[in-house]
Amino acid sequence: MRASEEHVEGAPAQITAMQGGWLKFLLGSFTVQDVILLVYLTVVRLLLAQRHATADQVSCARTTELCIGVIFGAVLIGRVIPGIPPLVRKIVYRVSIVGVLLQNYLVLRWLLPVVRPDSVDGTLLRIDEAIFGREPALVLEAFNVRPVVEWFSFFYFSYFLIGATYMIVGVWLTKPSRRTTAFAIGTLLVFGIGQLGYMAVPGYGPHQYLAQQFKGPINGGFFWGCVWDTVQAGSAMKDIFPSLHTAVPTWFTLHALHNAKTDRRWRWPALVTGFFAANIIFSTVFLRWHYAIDVLVGLTLAFTAGTLAPIIARREEEWRLARGLRGAWVFD
Repeated sequence: MRASEEHVEGAPAQITAMQGGWLKFLLGSFTVQDVILLVYLTVVRLLLAQRHATADQVSCARTTELCIGVIFGAVLIGRVIPGIPPLVRKIVYRVSIVGVLLQNYLVLRWLLPVVRPDSVDGTLLRIDEAIFGREPALVLEAFNVRPVVEWFSFFYFSYFLIGATYMIVGVWLTKPSRRTTAFAIGTLLVFGIGQLGYMAVPGYGPHQYLAQQFKGPINGGFFWGCVWDTVQAGSAMKDIFPSLHTAVPTWFTLHALHNAKTDRRWRWPALVTGFFAANIIFSTVFLRWHYAIDVLVGLTLAFTAGTLAPIIARREEEWRLARGLRGAWVFD
């Protein structure tokens, strides 16, 4: 009887130890950046589940499920399965994170009409008119001359180069540290919240909704042609609120400024990125892609990420070190 009692009394302690082991395993395997991406993908999948099964709905659902699987696979290969060379862990994890982020943008062209087939351009226009008296995109048509259009088209197009450059530097070339974690957290917050914003507030933008109110088309040349062709080939079409053309380069600027506080080498990148960001922000309205409210919310998103990302990265690092867990970017 006593042996039986000892067995029963010891069971809760064993269960607690097992639970603690599993909890440490999960916390050691998944980082904040992984969780942000998985939460975004899960929300998207739940939104798709509420829609009728069409060819696009099924395709987007499968793509989202595949992305979830890729992230789980990247975590397993990067931090869990033993015997894998560190270089392989590093490459697989980084390629998976960046690849899933890119794929989730590219699929928006089909996903957004499935999740929200309507648009709220009229509401966004009324907000702009309430704030500014008249839609800024219509006012700026007075400067629709080729030199001005080409200047801002160049900067609008540079968004893609800036994004690629920061991804390469922030994820691949920078020595893994708290900065890398902050960059990943901030970038995933901006894109995740921004793309959910597209689904919550769908719209086509002034170039389409106000097409009849403009006196003529954009008077552009080579760079405007590059912008137009790129948008037609890869844009999600209803991706305006918030403006990620505003939020992303602004967030990159804030990230560079934060790094420059402790590393002078980041000062020039911060200044150059800030100059490009300012021109890109203006171009989004001037080239008729966005309402001004899209820009204001994009700036809010960027500054929110700029404030939270370093704090979250620091606290995660401290928390993991205190519990003997590996850093978010340590794959040895």
